[in-house]
Amino acid sequence: MPAIERISARGFAPFGHLARPGEGLVKPVRNGGAGLTKSPAEMRHDEDGIDFALDFYQVRPEGDRLDVAMIERHPHSSQIFIPMAVDRYMVVVWPDQPGNSQPRAFLCGPEDAVIYNAGVWHAGIVALGRDALFASAMWRTRGGVDAEFHQLAPAVSFDLAGAVL
Repeated sequence: MPAIERISARGFAPFGHLARPGEGLVKPVRNGGAGLTKSPAEMRHDEDGIDFALDFYQVRPEGDRLDVAMIERHPHSSQIFIPMAVDRYMVVVWPDQPGNSQPRAFLCGPEDAVIYNAGVWHAGIVALGRDALFASAMWRTRGGVDAEFHQLAPAVSFDLAGAVL
């Protein structure tokens, strides 16, 4: 089973961006009553990704084991997941084409917003511990070619029993 590692901006960089409060240009606003972080994270898209889409994912937690059988990618746009009500969660990505590389799994906390680069193969968002709520955004095409799916055979399994922050 592949290892699960704590997410970091450096470790996740080949697959996208990790955005957190306090990482980027930070400045006080509203007479010091609030702090603003201008994140360096980017939401890139090509000329086919023209309609901004905001979605919400309500995700039930996994048990002690996760079997990933279906993965996806979005060829025209980055995709962001912003935790809204989350204790911890996991993202699984492939460095290359499925079958040519081993997946990497990243353990995330409620302060971690994850942005997948366009074209990165990934599993669906994985809630750990309790039900989770995420906002997700990306740029959609008008031709309905926003996502590609790939069936894994065999499935890739992860031991979630020790996945703690």
